[in-house]
Amino acid sequence: MKKLYRYLLLTAVAFSLAGHTAFASNKEAKHFLSNGDAKMKAGNPKEAISIYNKAIDYEPKLSRTNLSEVYFKRGYAKAALGDSEGAREDYRMSIQLDPTPKDAEAYYNRGIAKTALGDSEGAQVDFRRASMLGYNNARKMLHAKDTKNIPFDANFEADIYLNSGKEKLDKGDQKNALADFNKAIEYNNRLAAAYFYRGMIERTNGDNQGATADFKKAIEVDPTPSKAEAYYIRGRAKANAGDNEGALKDLTKALDLNPALGEAYTYRGKVKESMGDREGASADFKKAEKFNVVSK
Repeated sequence: MKKLYRYLLLTAVAFSLAGHTAFASNKEAKHFLSNGDAKMKAGNPKEAISIYNKAIDYEPKLSRTNLSEVYFKRGYAKAALGDSEGAREDYRMSIQLDPTPKDAEAYYNRGIAKTALGDSEGAQVDFRRASMLGYNNARKMLHAKDTKNIPFDANFEADIYLNSGKEKLDKGDQKNALADFNKAIEYNNRLAAAYFYRGMIERTNGDNQGATADFKKAIEVDPTPSKAEAYYIRGRAKANAGDNEGALKDLTKALDLNPALGEAYTYRGKVKESMGDREGASADFKKAEKFNVVSK
């Protein structure tokens, strides 16, 4: 979560460098917003919040769109200070004030706000809309002005394509899912999950060589997972690469970190079954059923 907020913070600051055309009609508010952004860039979110508060004091003179941007950036500052609830309240207010954005930056900002609020599907819609309205050009400007942001921006883009690919794969659209996984890897060539899911598609289509290479790559790029899903992905990759012992360890670790990860019970059961442990496999399949996961 800290990494996400760090990314969001850096991205917000970088976007602020592109200018605040929405505030052109109100010099005082523009002044406060610019000063607040400067404080954020200098690593002083507490002072930035104080300045953003002054911008909000101009509410009678500001349009709802202008206020939306101020609340959005104050939410960033609160997130940087660990005030998650306060940040979410500001993000909600930002979305409420500007329900129909008219430019790329507004859609992009709303997409990030939705991400922080857990609305990943709505966020992806906004990110796509931002891209259609010229977000790619804005991103080039962002990179040119602050190269420190590139890794965070690229990783976030990779996650968007990864999630999009997974959704398409769930719907049976392998062709477009594969394109998304390829794109995710272009943005982040150490994204284990993208290699794993691409390997699954390759194996389904008879490309065993390509699948094996991707499963091995998925294991290689994430040698020390820190999350349950990462262990789950690596465990399945090891199983597909023929390393049942390693797969069993990773899937068990995934369940230690998240006992509610139903799919891990299913695949651990399959590994146990292939190793001759029918009793253990049966127990895992029964646990998977409790989470509405059917073993195949």
